[in-house]
Amino acid sequence: MKKISSDYLDALGAYKNLLSKDQCNELHQNGFILIENMIDPQWIEALKLRFDEIVKTEGESAAEEHHKEEGAPRLANLVNKGTVWEKVWSHPILLSACRHLMGDEFKLSSLNGREAILGGGLQPIHGDWKIPRLDFPKVHVVNSLWVLDDVSSANGGPRIIPGTNRRPEFPEDVLDDVIAPHDDEIILTAKAGSVLIFNAHTWHGGTNNTNGERRRLLHGYFTAREDPQQQDQKKWLTEATARRLTPAQKWLLDVDLKSALF
Repeated sequence: MKKISSDYLDALGAYKNLLSKDQCNELHQNGFILIENMIDPQWIEALKLRFDEIVKTEGESAAEEHHKEEGAPRLANLVNKGTVWEKVWSHPILLSACRHLMGDEFKLSSLNGREAILGGGLQPIHGDWKIPRLDFPKVHVVNSLWVLDDVSSANGGPRIIPGTNRRPEFPEDVLDDVIAPHDDEIILTAKAGSVLIFNAHTWHGGTNNTNGERRRLLHGYFTAREDPQQQDQKKWLTEATARRLTPAQKWLLDVDLKSALF
């Protein structure tokens, strides 16, 4: 199985050496890296256009496969909502980072969108793994934030607390107030086209959009192969999507190639 996984990742271009030594060190020490200009301008425009099309056509049902959030409209199950997303969830650099943190045995958990609107977006400080980390420091989850609009503290840039990837506790178990600002938090300031990749055990959360400027983000979320997906791709994958995917992409979605009818 490990050799098969390695072959599929190599087929997707996710070679182990795509990250620099400094980037690998940052992932281990701080829990995250920010890569600028990972999305070229033409691709950004295509992503934003499709983002807005889904919001317009699907409205409140755009995140029915995930959950709704007051003050921050969401999109979900983007794997099935256009070819423009495929370069996000199968991007070699992102997959290489997942490979570095989790080894070869991981899969896509979900690809979603989120936009904090004026007055909305604040989240409690949290990690994306809710099960006690009895096997700490094993990494079960890796997340990525794809910046489609410039983000800052004014329009609800996400906050992240460096080094908390190296703590086994949940923030709610050690913090007096998970909503309040944390002394060590960094609020992401980044230009459109940047991607934040992070060990998703790292404590983080959204902040309020106080100036009303647009702040569209994509969340490309991955989990260890043995853990459940946030969105079960076997359940949601459509025939139209499956027909255009390569075997390596289907492996990444954890779709059983032998039993698939398409």
